[in-house]
Amino acid sequence: MHRESDKQGPVRDEYRRKETENLSRNGIDRTSDGDASPERPRTAPRGMSPADVARRATLTRHLPPSEFPADRARLLTHLRSHRAPESVIDAVSGLPEGRQFHTLGEVVRAIGLLTDH
Repeated sequence: MHRESDKQGPVRDEYRRKETENLSRNGIDRTSDGDASPERPRTAPRGMSPADVARRATLTRHLPPSEFPADRARLLTHLRSHRAPESVIDAVSGLPEGRQFHTLGEVVRAIGLLTDH
């Protein structure tokens, strides 16, 4: 008795193989969540130094999207309670008081880091 290794069956396997070949040929890569997306360049965005990219990445690690919208006080509370590095706390401390930030991009621009958008 022969058993297929995939629950979908050989027809579905062949369809997926062809779909993957077509996506690869067209310069599209699959992301981990299964959505097709264009390949992203591995270089720093225009106008940003590697140090700026590293600072933005550090902010991204310590300010999750679930924290937004937020003002400076709420962001600082989050950063302190999650033991963020002093460099991140210092950067966020310089944000204007009373302003509501809806995205990390707004925070990055307010801190003075250039963005690729």
